[in-house]
Amino acid sequence: MLSPVIVGTIIYGSMLVILCVGFSLTHLMEKFPNFAHSSFAIVGTILTFNFVMLWGYNPYLAWPFAFLLGGCIGMVLYLSVVRPMQRLGSSGIMLSFAMLALSIVLTSVLSIYSYWIMTSYGLRLSGFILKNYDFRWMDYPGIMFVAPLISILMVVALHLLLTRVKFGIAIKATAEDPKLATTLGVNVFSVHLASWFLTGAFSALAGAVLPLWIATSLGYSDELLISIMAGSVLGGLDSIYGAIVGGIFVTIVQRILPSLLISAFGVWIGEYGPLIPIIVIVVVLLLEPKGLTGMFSRDHPFVRKIRIALVGHED
Repeated sequence: MLSPVIVGTIIYGSMLVILCVGFSLTHLMEKFPNFAHSSFAIVGTILTFNFVMLWGYNPYLAWPFAFLLGGCIGMVLYLSVVRPMQRLGSSGIMLSFAMLALSIVLTSVLSIYSYWIMTSYGLRLSGFILKNYDFRWMDYPGIMFVAPLISILMVVALHLLLTRVKFGIAIKATAEDPKLATTLGVNVFSVHLASWFLTGAFSALAGAVLPLWIATSLGYSDELLISIMAGSVLGGLDSIYGAIVGGIFVTIVQRILPSLLISAFGVWIGEYGPLIPIIVIVVVLLLEPKGLTGMFSRDHPFVRKIRIALVGHED
């Protein structure tokens, strides 16, 4: 039997990979971090709460609706905030602050909704968990099998989109050089709109999955954002594939390392668990600002030394 720590690591890691991929995709396309990314996840979480606690449906039925709702919110955000600011010449710093402000606004709106739920139905959105509504297979919660499957399918689908589908290739071209993509006939507006749909949809879907194992709350988005940023920074902010590796690494460090430290030093050290993603961000930015993808790039000094040692000269 797998321990609850391992089960939680599998579930949380699967969703963190999806969240990191979405965060990196936004940065790749827009060149600024979307600090409202984790707020989309909470929207998916609350939608799942409504499906189960208010309407009496199976939590899995909320997933496709969370995916579509998150994608629509992402497009609205791009059309109403990001694109107008970009057309006015706003810098990446200004857009980052705008996303941070929007995250605060979304959290406030969800807090108001939480208060309405509590006063109207006597239910609490803070700290709720939906384990009892999940099925079991081989004496394990079903979400332990479904979560990694969803993560793999989403990553593979995104890979095929970016490498095999013409529109996906247009996304890569727009990310690398928007002006050149425009001259080649790419509808840059549609590409950006589609990328915001994908990032919003990925985040909301992950948020809809998490409450089947993890107790979430409205303030959970802040903690989640730090983990997402740590995974994306570790993998390289402009690398979707690096975000996958970064998300897996941060999950292992964040979920398994505290258990080992608690066993060695006592329960008190568990209070410092939330610092782990922050430490990851600081260490990576100090040692390798471009993340893992930068470390293994052709121009990296370490890679260059290995190439010279193997070949005998630098080509």
